[in-house]
Amino acid sequence: MRIKREIAHGMVVMVPLAAVLIGCSERVAGTAESEPSASATMQSEADEEAQSVPIGASQNVADGRRVVTRVTVESLVPATPTQFGLSPAGDLQQISVTLEGLKGTTNVNPLYFTARAADGTTYQAALASVDGQLPAGTVSVGDRIKGIVAFEVTGPPIASIRYNGALGEELARWDGELTPGERTDDEQTGPTGEIVNGDLGLDTEISVPACDGTGVVILYSATAPGSYEQEIATQLLRNPGASYLRTDNSCPSLRQESAEGNPIYAVYRVAGRNEGEVCAAVNASPAGSYGKWLDRTTDPAYIIPC
Repeated sequence: MRIKREIAHGMVVMVPLAAVLIGCSERVAGTAESEPSASATMQSEADEEAQSVPIGASQNVADGRRVVTRVTVESLVPATPTQFGLSPAGDLQQISVTLEGLKGTTNVNPLYFTARAADGTTYQAALASVDGQLPAGTVSVGDRIKGIVAFEVTGPPIASIRYNGALGEELARWDGELTPGERTDDEQTGPTGEIVNGDLGLDTEISVPACDGTGVVILYSATAPGSYEQEIATQLLRNPGASYLRTDNSCPSLRQESAEGNPIYAVYRVAGRNEGEVCAAVNASPAGSYGKWLDRTTDPAYIIPC
């Protein structure tokens, strides 16, 4: 009888223990199923890489979590070889590119751009083949760098432009073909390779707003080199929550330079998407404030009537 009681007692103990173990097993299995698989993650990344925009458009390109750069690839056109370079081996074509720092700091190099034909043929940047080549350097928040990247096309025509990271990973893509016909003066010469540094090193980081038709209130403009930092810092303190920008690093709807040819820094607030919202914000702002649209079509002399 004692043996039977011990066996029975052991069975009573073991049953709850088994139930606990089974419960743990179910809970662990449920956790594993909730995590995305490696193949699903790779598929998601592949889907992101497949996205593209037409040549002529801008993309906000993220390189990791701490770097975002706005990259614009202009029309693909025939290029004029530099008079100091070697004769191109094929048909020389070019794109004009602009990179603007939105977050963090990124390296820039013309070799990060490649051209690709529909059959997968890849053309690397043809260095020192045109004037105004995109300079190598770095772009931080508020900085802008622009220039030309040329390609020697020796086979099938270009069907897309790729922007790659330093390790060769594809970050962005533009689809389009060569634009035939006569080039404009801008396309013949292209922009001179240049880097424009915008951030003033204040506690508030410079902003680079999108040119998407948003209305803003301009609270103050500084046009005197040598006093930008002091003037903008003072106005940011007087207008808590406001931002600042450099107009020639921003939208064409803003005046790009002063009458003396100096850069313009402006302190501003986002106001809204229609005239009523902008005017309400203007009327609530200090005297002398005025409304502007952030876009690529409005005449920079235009001020929203309020």
